Amino acid sequence: MKRYQVIVGNVGQVYDGNNKREALKAYKHYVHQSMERTSMWTEGEPVTMFSNGEISAEYFGKDGEWL
Repeated sequence: MKRYQVIVGNVGQVYDGNNKREALKAYKHYVHQSMERTSMWTEGEPVTMFSNGEISAEYFGKDGEWL
């Protein structure tokens, strides 16, 4: 079973579990917050999603770049 984590630069881990859909939902939510600068905690922060310890999606933050 795969394990997913979502990490937000200034906040830390915001998701840790086996549900890919929930991990993607959290990832997209925090990327949106970072891009929209709607929260002082996530404004411009990088967001990374891991699958079994390996990066599966990454938003770099302030520069607005995606991988």
